[in-house]
Amino acid sequence: MPRTALHISLILSLLLSLASCTTESLRAPRGEVSVAYLWSLRSERSVTIKNDIYIIGYVVANDKLGELNNAIVIDDGSGGIELKVEGEEINDVVPLFSRVMLRCSGLNIGREGGKTVMGRAPTAEYVVDRIDRDDILNYLTLLDKQDAAPEGERVTIEQANTDKMLRYVTIDNLLPIEEEQSLTWCDSEQSPEEYRTSVRHFHDLSDTLRVVVDGACYYASERLPKQTCTLHGIVDWHDGDIALRISAHQVFKQR
Repeated sequence: MPRTALHISLILSLLLSLASCTTESLRAPRGEVSVAYLWSLRSERSVTIKNDIYIIGYVVANDKLGELNNAIVIDDGSGGIELKVEGEEINDVVPLFSRVMLRCSGLNIGREGGKTVMGRAPTAEYVVDRIDRDDILNYLTLLDKQDAAPEGERVTIEQANTDKMLRYVTIDNLLPIEEEQSLTWCDSEQSPEEYRTSVRHFHDLSDTLRVVVDGACYYASERLPKQTCTLHGIVDWHDGDIALRISAHQVFKQR
């Protein structure tokens, strides 16, 4: 190839490369994004978020009643994401049902079973490491504190699937299956005051719903409802399958 033609070819290649980089740069969002967009970033086991992006949503699960420990779940209406946090009494720092802004740059995102989790870059076998409780406000900004729960999307048991993962939902017309109606929310350990995380089963005559309850929650020793009820919580992933995790002990009897 003549030298002039070679130079032109190299210049064209360089221009195409620059154009490609510019296009990718334009595609990379800045500012507010949705949780659904964050889900799309899970191309590998654990990915560092480099863009200057943030999400805004509601804290729909935390350790206020011991229902979810070492984490909070944020739902923005497009999806839910679990932020791993190391420490106790996280609710004192990030109150349940508060509206928050989470700055994502520098954090890692990955899959844990069927759900999406965020935290620090992993240093061992975990997908992400936990953020220390005392550092959480370096990433989170409290926009609005409120006691009332946000409106949960009403779904059926069948609709509480992976598409709703970590979403805050409401499910009506539920009743514990017959063989569990005499049980407490959690099974007890050898000590009568110690309970372990347990799965209970509710049905709506058509389908059966797994409900996971942390042994540390304050109502672990309470009996399951014996009449039709409504449950409010997050669609979670526990022990290899979908399970509802109740939020704020919202179990309402139906007439």
